Amino acid sequence: MYKKKEVLLTGFALFAMLFGAGNLIFPPVVGYTVGTNWIYALIGFFITGIGFPLLAIISATLAGDKLDNFAERVSPKFSKIFNIVLILAIGPLLALPRTGATAFEMAIAPHLSGNTSVIKYSFLIVYFIISLIFSLKSNKVIDRVGKILTPILIVILSIIIYKGVSSPIGDPVVSQVTDSFKYGFFNGYQTMDTLASVIFSGIILKSIRNGRNLSKKQELSFLTNSSLIALFGLTIVYGGLLYIGATSSGALTNYGTTRLLADIVNSLLGKSGIVFLGICIAGACLTTAVGLTATVADYFSDLLKISYEKIAVAT
Repeated sequence: MYKKKEVLLTGFALFAMLFGAGNLIFPPVVGYTVGTNWIYALIGFFITGIGFPLLAIISATLAGDKLDNFAERVSPKFSKIFNIVLILAIGPLLALPRTGATAFEMAIAPHLSGNTSVIKYSFLIVYFIISLIFSLKSNKVIDRVGKILTPILIVILSIIIYKGVSSPIGDPVVSQVTDSFKYGFFNGYQTMDTLASVIFSGIILKSIRNGRNLSKKQELSFLTNSSLIALFGLTIVYGGLLYIGATSSGALTNYGTTRLLADIVNSLLGKSGIVFLGICIAGACLTTAVGLTATVADYFSDLLKISYEKIAVAT
């Protein structure tokens, strides 16, 4: 059997790996855009931002022991191609480098002036070294993320959401968006958590099996309960961020995607809040980078018969 503490730790780690910068940015923008209709947008956002990832995790687990089993019913060849393209796309070719760029642009760049090239590349080197350290041992990824990085995210997010809900900066205004549910539905999918959940299920399952002798039913129970913990956390965070975005619609005008949250936090917590937000964004990007690096290394080490550590370094 397994302990409840282990399920909680795994759920925390999965929450952190799924919660990237996009998950921090999209909900306030959705709330800001739909205003008084935020509850309908929230339902749509929940379906694609939380419901779909849960189904993806369960489906990938039920499909078999390996990621290749997920699409194997189409054909083994298709499954290989599908997984390689998927992992490369949301790994080293797109999402992984974007986490570093986003962390710098949103957490560091606002505090700098002039030519920032040297600082930017120095930051990225340090950022990806830290990511590598956390992901270098596949059986330690969940433990490190769940115990170290997740608590930082949870504390900062809790402060922002509590302040925004208890002392909103304004009231929601009537929006010109005609279908708020549809708007939330499509933006929830843009978090890319559905795709990420498919590939993260493999590294989560490997962590669950590490040092444990569980039946298939117990593995599924462990993973499902961990997923529910992670997605419950996302539900609270999405709901809170979307609501404070909606309440800012009457107080702030003509705001773009990335600037909105920073100005909301500045209105709620002042300059110290901007520092906390920067830490939160950097942490959110880092946990996603760790999860992606571990997943890429895990899959290609099995496929190419090269050590996990070498693939992780190359990633």
